Amino acid sequence: MLVDLCSVQTRDGVRLDGTLRRPDQENPSQLGVDLVILHHGVGGNFYNPGMFDAYSESLLDVGCTVLRVNNRGHDLVSRAMVSQVGHEPEAKRLGAAYEDMDACQHDWAGWVDFAYAEGYRRIALWGHSLGATKSIYYMATQPDSRVTCVVAGSPPRFAHSAFLTTAEGDIFKRSAEQAQQHILEGHPEAVMDVLYPVPILVTAETFMQKYGPEETYDILTYIPKMNIPTLILIGTEEAQTMMAFQGLPSQVAKLADELDYLTFTSIPGADHAYTHQRTEVWNIVRQWLEVV
Repeated sequence: MLVDLCSVQTRDGVRLDGTLRRPDQENPSQLGVDLVILHHGVGGNFYNPGMFDAYSESLLDVGCTVLRVNNRGHDLVSRAMVSQVGHEPEAKRLGAAYEDMDACQHDWAGWVDFAYAEGYRRIALWGHSLGATKSIYYMATQPDSRVTCVVAGSPPRFAHSAFLTTAEGDIFKRSAEQAQQHILEGHPEAVMDVLYPVPILVTAETFMQKYGPEETYDILTYIPKMNIPTLILIGTEEAQTMMAFQGLPSQVAKLADELDYLTFTSIPGADHAYTHQRTEVWNIVRQWLEVV
């Protein structure tokens, strides 16, 4: 297995790393794209095992190049030297606990820049979990004509008002109040151990940015602004057990009826990692990419 280690520097000066794998055979891609950028979820990275291991092999088998990458939200906490023109490099804490959602635009653009510079002209984004939400946000706010399509696997909805109505709404509300108090006291980087919407260590600032009442990153706001072929997958089990997916499948299905570029597929019995349905998910994605 030949793997090229690669890196980019985003336009705001953050270095990100990844791997580029080209198919062994000389045959052209059997899909409607020739390169897929795989974006991890919250706290993930390009080097740990997971579903993208298998999907990388499957993409290579059908003649498609795979770019598996980090974004600045990789791992729980990371440390990076940020280099900006005219300024000395500055050490910053990044990772899932400290990430700025809006800055994902720089990360996504950086990797598309890289793929395009490598000569690829039919580029797909395939994100899972938070990587899917960020892919939707990127294409809705920074329309990128170099991207052919988006596969969004289980994109969580960040909807404060909806979270409050769930069975765990009171616990979520207390976390939101605690985060807001930290910010009011001048400690936005205070680290909190929260349970909902997902169990994670996160700063007060990042928590409120994602889950605050402004609902700045609600995918239901951005999906209608994408105007690019998009496939969204959500498992029935995660829709029942995870706060950020409760009620979401029916809302995305409604949008799919209204938007000709959107395809929605519910995966029966699937949890958030598609533990027992990965072959089924690959078959759905492959068939969709063949005709995109």
